[in-house]
Amino acid sequence: MRSVMVAALMCAALAVPLSAGQADVSSPKLRIEWTEFQKLHAAGGAVVVDVRGEADYEAGHVPAARSIPLDQIEKRAQELKALKKPIVLYCA
Repeated sequence: MRSVMVAALMCAALAVPLSAGQADVSSPKLRIEWTEFQKLHAAGGAVVVDVRGEADYEAGHVPAARSIPLDQIEKRAQELKALKKPIVLYCA
């Protein structure tokens, strides 16, 4: 079954500080099933971030997803935390 990665930024919903190396992003705890993501997205319950490059984003992306390339995530973490919603990152 398809899954979507909920990256370390998910900690933003819990007001836990985000720093490099803080979370093991390979952890199954940071993944949600595709059907769960669809429900969350349809309800506007999460911020969806496409971490691919701009050309890939322009070629097609999840509706309403923000484009923040992976190399900019750490710089923009505070901006995302301020949204006070779970953050779902995807790259494909």
